[in-house]
Amino acid sequence: MKTICISILLFLTVAVSLNAQEALEPQGSRRPVLVDDVNEERISNIRKSGKLTLNPDQREQIKKLQVEMQKSLNQLNNQLREKQARLQTLEAQDAVDIKAIYKNIDEQVKLLAEQMKLRAAYKQKIRSLLNNEQRVRFDAREDQIDCTDF
Repeated sequence: MKTICISILLFLTVAVSLNAQEALEPQGSRRPVLVDDVNEERISNIRKSGKLTLNPDQREQIKKLQVEMQKSLNQLNNQLREKQARLQTLEAQDAVDIKAIYKNIDEQVKLLAEQMKLRAAYKQKIRSLLNNEQRVRFDAREDQIDCTDF
């Protein structure tokens, strides 16, 4: 009987200490290593190797592309905000017109697709201005669209 009580007491002590240990560890500390972690490390190493070294002509051409891109995106963003406001109005009405809601959503999707196409074209235009070494560094960047900190 004495050994059973000691065994139960020992078991409870171990269980309580394990629970206390888990409570002290932060929740996010036990994250599995993913393939993306390896890619992030590779990208980080490329970034540390230095920024793109652009000549003055390349800088000027990229600045012009940035201005054109920003103008186009501003127009699309304004149109998108109008569509989003209209969608809120449509959804808040007493007599909801589901066809009008669907049409508005389709229009928003078209605007978003247009934005994505503009960004893809912008990226390719910038890539066309770079030499091979610069392209490798540019492609390794996560923030390629901004392109302001070369």
